[in-house]
Formats: sequence, C-alpha cells, structure tokens
Amino acid sequence: MAEKTQAEKHQIIHLLQQIPFDETEKALWMENVEENGVTEELLDEMHTKLLALPQEKFASEWVKAKLSTDLARVARQWRMQRASRQFKHNR
Repeated sequence: MAEKTQAEKHQIIHLLQQIPFDETEKALWMENVEENGVTEELLDEMHTKLLALPQEKFASEWVKAKLSTDLARVARQWRMQRASRQFKHNR
C-alpha cells in the first residue's frame, strides 16, 4: 500500500505545481502532503481555492476547467482507494 500513497502524493504535488495558487499557500500544502499525506480537508480546501481563483490567472477558460477536473478525479480516486481499504477481501 505504501506505493499507492506515494502515487497519490505525487499526483497531488504535480497538480499543485500546475495550478497558479499563491506560492506560500502552495509551499504550505506541499509540506502538509509530505508530512501527513493526502487528507480530505486538503483536497476540499484545494478544490475550493481553485474554483475561487480568477479566470485571469489561467491561460484560458479550458485550462481552469481541465485543472478542476483533474483535481476532482484525483480526489475521487483517493476516496475510492481509502474506502476499499475498509473492506476485507479474504473469504
């Protein structure tokens, strides 16, 4: 399972680098991901802040939509993997 959490961390870090968030906020989130891993609160906060960013910070409207969709996809994958860990697969 350790490699899955590493993949999740890398996906979130990659998205953080692409989205034009404030640099101090970005650094704080990256540090949080490195120390604590991905959390529900972090994903929700990132998605809320992404939607609140003005359109002028992005190259086009399409880029903002793509980044929002990518973040939602990563969050959904993380939630599904976390939920699947709660089931016992041995019968």
